[in-house]
Amino acid sequence: MSLRRFKLNRVFFLLFISLLFSAVILGKLFQLQVINYGDYAAKAQQGHLGYNEVKPRRGEILIQDYQSKEVFRLATNTSFPLLFADPTLIKDPSYLTDKLASLLFDKKLADEKDQRRIRNLKRLLPDNPSKEELARITPKPEEELRQDFRSELFEKISQKTRQSIILYKEPGEEMLKFFAKQKVTGVEANLEAIMAYPAQISDPDYAAQILSPIIDIPVERLRELLVGRNRYVVLRQKVPPNIEQEIRKLIEEDKKSKRDLFAGINFQEKTYRYYPEGSLAAQIIGFISDRGGLYGIEQSFDAQLRGKKGIFKTQLDATGQQVIVGNDLIIQPAIDGDNITLTIDRSIQMEIEKRLAKTVQDTKSDSGLAVVMEPKTGRIVALAHYPTFDPNEFGKALDTEDIGLTEAEKNNIVSVGPPGEETHYLYIDRDSNYRIQVFKETMENGKTIVSKYKNILGPGAYRNRVVSDIYEPGSVFKAIAMSIALDDGDVTPQTTYNDTGPIKVDEYEIHNALNTYYGITTMREVLEKSLNTGMAFVSRKIGRELFSRYLKKFGFGERTDIEFEGEEEGRFKEGANWAESELVTYAFGQGIAVTPIQLITAVSALANKGILMKPHIVSKTESLDGRVTEYEPESVRRVISEKTAATIGAMMTSAVESGVARRGAVPGYHIAGKTGTAQTYKHGKPLEGPGTTIASFIGFAPLEDPKFTLLVKLDRPRSSIWADVTAAPLFQEIAQFLFKYYNIPPNT
Repeated sequence: MSLRRFKLNRVFFLLFISLLFSAVILGKLFQLQVINYGDYAAKAQQGHLGYNEVKPRRGEILIQDYQSKEVFRLATNTSFPLLFADPTLIKDPSYLTDKLASLLFDKKLADEKDQRRIRNLKRLLPDNPSKEELARITPKPEEELRQDFRSELFEKISQKTRQSIILYKEPGEEMLKFFAKQKVTGVEANLEAIMAYPAQISDPDYAAQILSPIIDIPVERLRELLVGRNRYVVLRQKVPPNIEQEIRKLIEEDKKSKRDLFAGINFQEKTYRYYPEGSLAAQIIGFISDRGGLYGIEQSFDAQLRGKKGIFKTQLDATGQQVIVGNDLIIQPAIDGDNITLTIDRSIQMEIEKRLAKTVQDTKSDSGLAVVMEPKTGRIVALAHYPTFDPNEFGKALDTEDIGLTEAEKNNIVSVGPPGEETHYLYIDRDSNYRIQVFKETMENGKTIVSKYKNILGPGAYRNRVVSDIYEPGSVFKAIAMSIALDDGDVTPQTTYNDTGPIKVDEYEIHNALNTYYGITTMREVLEKSLNTGMAFVSRKIGRELFSRYLKKFGFGERTDIEFEGEEEGRFKEGANWAESELVTYAFGQGIAVTPIQLITAVSALANKGILMKPHIVSKTESLDGRVTEYEPESVRRVISEKTAATIGAMMTSAVESGVARRGAVPGYHIAGKTGTAQTYKHGKPLEGPGTTIASFIGFAPLEDPKFTLLVKLDRPRSSIWADVTAAPLFQEIAQFLFKYYNIPPNT
């Protein structure tokens, strides 16, 4: 091959490569500019757009007063100014501190903080400290508290670099593996968060390059974060109006003087969920967190209450500022949440909460609840718990206090669960299985501190136990079982049996509560005297299959679908699987597990001529545009005949007027009622003595035309084990109030 031909071939080869390369580039450009034009144009456009979310107003939760028809807000929204500082703009921190300290100081908050200090100091004392050691730990005088506050305020507004920054919460396994291999100075990772400490980061650019792809924050933004400029420090939340005015006046005067000593101090309006009635109906309402509603109506109607966010979209200029031009402004308006009106009567709820709290305290019970229902509609008129909490300060339900224990008492602490995740319980009385949750903490000096929830229940105070807790109802259930036997024609009020003594069922012996036996006894007397042996006779007449079918008709073993999340179904076996002992004990409310809402709904069917109504606590919802959804009463099914309902009502009235339930009677009125004292168990064996029973009373009135069904329940009362001594008087007090409130005239 000649040299000339070789050179020509080389030129053609290079030309071919160039043309091929150009074709690839042109093809790529064609793909970018033509085929994928829409996608990239959209992305480019999006880069020039600013998006702001427009928050909707959360709907209100309302109740009404039966008498005045006045509407009250249980949950609403309110705005308070938040005072913040940008330390990087503050010229003279000492001057600002002097001006603001006296205005922002809050004696109540300072005292609470000082109490925490005192608690921590006492924890460091030896066991059984001397009077002299205790005397040295005293509250600080107000002047010293003020000085402490001033020092803290000065530190806040002086600190131009943040000490720590949360970069990522709850990192995943892959993130943690990365940080285990790649050490970044000034950055730490654990199961809770990835933390940055700006003062320890010598090269923010390098750290940002390493971290950006891991925690998905753009490099430039992350670099700014890691520099740690302290641009925002909260000085006080919910600033009172008078203090706000004083500070705004100082800011204005500073602007006029052009000294700029208040530069970096400003207010930010913040919206809060506010509960004007405090703790009233707290378990009904629930509360909200950053994630939305928790517990109660706030949770079950969260989607309707929260509404929908809006979008505000504009062009951005070269500096990133929003510019409104032509048709570039697009607003998707926020849709405010619906208002929800409850069936609760404010006056009744207030009265019952007051009386319930006093009874729980007087009877030394763990807790208690009370429910009022309209039997003809299923409408819940009141639903109260004690202990309770204030949704405005729901965190205080978790407050703890230290308790001093002897070494012998410390030996009564039992730990349950795997190491490192134990739950500790202090047994107050092992015989009655009475225990409370406690917390153990080992101090630096080796001393073990034991503390408990101040309210005993802790987060349990949030729960609506009327729907979420199951329990054995005890003798109140005899009214249900007797109504089944009456409806099936197995017995009449005059049917007799011979009550000669305890009866043997399987491996168990069934006794009457007082171990007293009455010979030839009618079914009416069985309810009056609350005889377990009599109910054993009744249950055998009914039989397993029929008894089971009726229980399902009454709604036991399934949710009522009242408007709350977390409702329990209750528990009992299919009738075909019942042992003889289960058939018998179910008839007097042992071995079967029900919720309070199931029980009051079932007894309300007895009051409502045998018709079971669906319980409801929401009266209506109303949207901003005026659309109203009414929640009408809903009949579920007929459970027993009208004749049977009238008969069982008369028998229950006799139990109140002539039987063990007489302490629930209100002179001049016919009340159908029944007491219940249910045992609690440990390792399958019934416990005895104060603090071992569940005491309850359920009834409806007036017999002739029932306006309300009322259930009261006390958990582990210690003043007496018997419901007629503890629960019945509370029932009587509330019933007496309801007769007056509804203006129901007496029969005589």
